[in-house]
Amino acid sequence: MIVAGIGCRKGTSAEAIIAALDEATKAHGVKIDFIATAPIKAGEPGLMEAATTLGMAFVVVAQADFEQASARTITQSATSLKHSGSPSLSEASALAALGPRSRLIAPRMVIGDMTVALATLGDDE
Repeated sequence: MIVAGIGCRKGTSAEAIIAALDEATKAHGVKIDFIATAPIKAGEPGLMEAATTLGMAFVVVAQADFEQASARTITQSATSLKHSGSPSLSEASALAALGPRSRLIAPRMVIGDMTVALATLGDDE
C-alpha cells in the first residue's frame, strides 16, 4: 500500500496534480494506491478532482495524526511550517494516512506548485 501525501498552492488544478503524481510514480517505480493531505488543504477542489479522475481515494488526515506524524518528517520547509505547522505537509500527510508503522519511501519532491511525498507500511513497497 503506497500513499502520496500532497501539499499544494491554493487553486492548483487537477491536471497539475495528476501530472505531479505521474512524475513521482515514474521517478520511484511505484503505483500509488491513494492520496492524502492535511486538514488545511481539505477544501482544495483540485485534489478531490484528481483523485476522482484517477479512481482513487482522497483522504484528509485527522489533525492529531498529522501533528504526530510531523515529528517523523525528513525535509524541512519554513513555508510549510509557517502555513501548516509541519516541516513537510506532504510527508506528514503521507505518514499520518498509514499510521505509526508507516515510513517514507520518497521524501518531499517539489513538482511545480506542489509537493509530493510517498509512504508505505513497514517493509511493503
